[in-house]
Amino acid sequence: MRRPRLSRSRPRPSIVLASVAAAIVASPFAVVIAGSDPRPTDRHREIPTTTIDELGLADVPSAVLDIAESGLAAAGIRLPEPDPRVPLPEADDRPVGAAVKHIVGDKPLKMVALTWDRAIDASMLLRAKHSDGSWGDWTKLEPVDNPRAPSPEHPTGTEPVWVGDAREVQVAVTDDGLAIPAAQAPGGGLVEWGIGTASAVVEKLLTSAMSAMTATLVSPESLLSLGSSLLTPLLGGPSVVARAQWGADESIRCSQPTYSPAARAAIVHHTAGSNDYTPEQSAEIVRGIYAYHARTLNWCDIGYNVLVDKYGQIFEGAFGGLDRNVEGTHTGGFNKATVGVSMIGNLDQVAPTPAMISSVARFLRWRLGKAGVNGLGSAQLTAEPFTDSKFPAGAVTSLPAISGHRDYNNTSCPGELGYGALTAIRSMAN
Repeated sequence: MRRPRLSRSRPRPSIVLASVAAAIVASPFAVVIAGSDPRPTDRHREIPTTTIDELGLADVPSAVLDIAESGLAAAGIRLPEPDPRVPLPEADDRPVGAAVKHIVGDKPLKMVALTWDRAIDASMLLRAKHSDGSWGDWTKLEPVDNPRAPSPEHPTGTEPVWVGDAREVQVAVTDDGLAIPAAQAPGGGLVEWGIGTASAVVEKLLTSAMSAMTATLVSPESLLSLGSSLLTPLLGGPSVVARAQWGADESIRCSQPTYSPAARAAIVHHTAGSNDYTPEQSAEIVRGIYAYHARTLNWCDIGYNVLVDKYGQIFEGAFGGLDRNVEGTHTGGFNKATVGVSMIGNLDQVAPTPAMISSVARFLRWRLGKAGVNGLGSAQLTAEPFTDSKFPAGAVTSLPAISGHRDYNNTSCPGELGYGALTAIRSMAN
């Protein structure tokens, strides 16, 4: 299938254009993270390609879904009421449903996100088709924290969702719970009823949001099977999968780390992606998030300091040394003096596993202990400017030293069930 492509200019030559799959070869040097400074160590191994394709969402074929049968109604989506004063477009006798975008790949899609380069007002849901032909549940796509207004040079987007081997996904774009109504046309194809509805929301979705949005497909290749020989012990702490071990390509990291004078708190996140992945696929997920953050969003590196999967595997995130105060890009307005830990999965849907909770706690016990921070105490942080912050710039917060993303920003992260696990994490980390 030939896919429509949307290319963007990039400010740095190290960032690959969206529709070009470039072979990524690792730098011959990787970082040993147990010391006080990052030190180069010769690894000399090739890293398989991470491909990023971008499809203009307006150019992606549409499908019409029955609201009830598709599960959209159960996800809180509804159709707007028609305006009786305006004639409806000609359609056949089949009932009106919701117009969604249907993406089909000729290979596994692996990870899917939506991005945009100008301000939009919309919510997005995604579902993937299983190998048995059934469709999975709808997942609400959570926006990333972006300190800048979206632009072609610095787009923003949603967290990427792991869909694994799925070759078909559907995306519903809504506003205030309203979807775009559509019906089958007599001559074939769809009629999208953007005119003649009782709300201007639908017309806005069609003319503004949809034209600005891009489906971003991130395809990290399989790299390795994780095992004890691949783990790097932290001095006095747990073992982790270091950047070199999960396959970080340092050539796409386009800046050096920034360090805070001190670490005062930890902020816990979830990746908001799939909960269905194997231990080996965890490394692919981390590599996909890294490529998306560094190349698509132009953050230069992965935003989290650490990621932990449901099997308890701990992955080194942002470059610069896990025992140093590296400023990540994880919590708008509060990246300074904090450690960002992200649990891999959608913790609105399932609870974090005991292994995940234990590993998050063990890492934070080590990391906060090095910083002299009591895991059961509180932390005072000064808010920097950020649109979705709960605090005005300059405000001094007093929150638990181990808090959730939602404590600082207007978000549901780290999910209802992830947030509920923070009490146990604090107790175990102390």
